[in-house]
Amino acid sequence: MRNFKALLLSAFIATTALTTSASASPVYFDNDSGQSGVVDVYVDGKLVFDNVFADSSMMFPTDITAGKHDVVITPNYLALGEADILNTSIDIPETDPDTGAYTVTLTTGTDDLDVPELGLSIDAGHID
Repeated sequence: MRNFKALLLSAFIATTALTTSASASPVYFDNDSGQSGVVDVYVDGKLVFDNVFADSSMMFPTDITAGKHDVVITPNYLALGEADILNTSIDIPETDPDTGAYTVTLTTGTDDLDVPELGLSIDAGHID
């Protein structure tokens, strides 16, 4: 019986350690790229935001665990992998104690030859 209690205690500690290390942060998505059109956003192969119009932001966040994630952005009318417009990775920080959320923004910049290119930025808080 004593070994059983020790086993239960160690299992409880291990479970607590696993659940606290995988905290999720509320993440909003902002499509600040007029040239992208309406997009879908996939994180680690899972659709998390769909039909995000250009120059608009999502009203509701999605909880994403802290850490590095693969992000793929596609036109809303095409499936993942058909004609992805951006394939990159982002690092979601632990939940921000001041704002409690993050916003991932699709941006349009230019390279050295003034060719438009899409990118992602992440900021604390929710951009309206």
